[in-house]
Amino acid sequence: QDYFTDENRVLKKDPQQDYHLEYAMENSTHTILAFSRELHTCDTNDKSITESTVRVIWAYHHKDMGEAGQNYHGSNRGAKSLRLLNPQREEVSSASLPYFDLTNKDVPVPDKDTTYWCQMFKIPIQHEKHHVTKVEPLIQKGHENLVHHILLYQCSSNLNDSVLDYGHECYHPNMPDSFLTCETVIFAWAIGGEGFTYPPHVGLSIGTAADPLFVLMEVHYDNPSYTEGLIDNSGLRLIYTPVLRKYDAGVIEAGLWVSLFHNIPPGMPEFVSEGHCTLECLEEALGAERPAGIQVFAVLLHAHLAGRAIRMRHFHHGEEQKLLAYDDEFDFNFQEFQYLKEERTILP
Repeated sequence: QDYFTDENRVLKKDPQQDYHLEYAMENSTHTILAFSRELHTCDTNDKSITESTVRVIWAYHHKDMGEAGQNYHGSNRGAKSLRLLNPQREEVSSASLPYFDLTNKDVPVPDKDTTYWCQMFKIPIQHEKHHVTKVEPLIQKGHENLVHHILLYQCSSNLNDSVLDYGHECYHPNMPDSFLTCETVIFAWAIGGEGFTYPPHVGLSIGTAADPLFVLMEVHYDNPSYTEGLIDNSGLRLIYTPVLRKYDAGVIEAGLWVSLFHNIPPGMPEFVSEGHCTLECLEEALGAERPAGIQVFAVLLHAHLAGRAIRMRHFHHGEEQKLLAYDDEFDFNFQEFQYLKEERTILP
């Protein structure tokens, strides 16, 4: 049955039935219901389903619904953020492929709200080109809410192995100078996201002279309760193959740089922050990619707690193109790559 709630959370039967049961099955442990509805029902009691994040709220009772209405669910309830329209990606089995891990070793997490911890690593594959096909987060058990995001930066190849000896707080006056050589983001993961699988024709190149030799892993720890004595060993697993793919992958980072100049005026009901990837910047960055440009196959929209909605706009010759990606219901705890339905070309 199609129900909706008012602002007091009272369930009411919807006079316009928009949900259609496809099938239902039940055994001793599970009840499975599969149903369908239009994305836009033109019914003011239904929420339109878009490419934005959707909070799915569920509740159940062990007895069926009686004539008097629904039974109270008690603690049998929950919520999950999902992108219902994110296309399913073909999962190529990586079970037999080799991998290496980049993980922190017993990092003491300070008893403060936010900590950025940086650690250098050397890529173990150095003599022959390989492609990374998948990156998985390795979050220490129990630290799922502590590790907020992980960034991987490419560093100068002129460094020596002494930079591997110790980690340090990033953006700190005493941090090693070697960290300043690490500017290009080659991978990003954020809370709520699962592993990232590259499309079958694309891989992240490692092992050649032009590829990253030293990388810096930046882990953002979120400790709002100021818990003391936390020791973390989280990181990333990179799964790779010697069977090369047609194209190399990279990252283009757009938006607002985290800085003291990015302020939201107090008391504003809403405020739009804009970051621009300018013509001059793209000319320089994509100069080597002429005339074909680059192909975008996935987008990770990232913000912090004040973020409510994000859109990635795309202009060419002064004309606005279709949005690359958007999320009008951004959830800080659910930041996952959106795989585009078809690749989009960005030209200098």
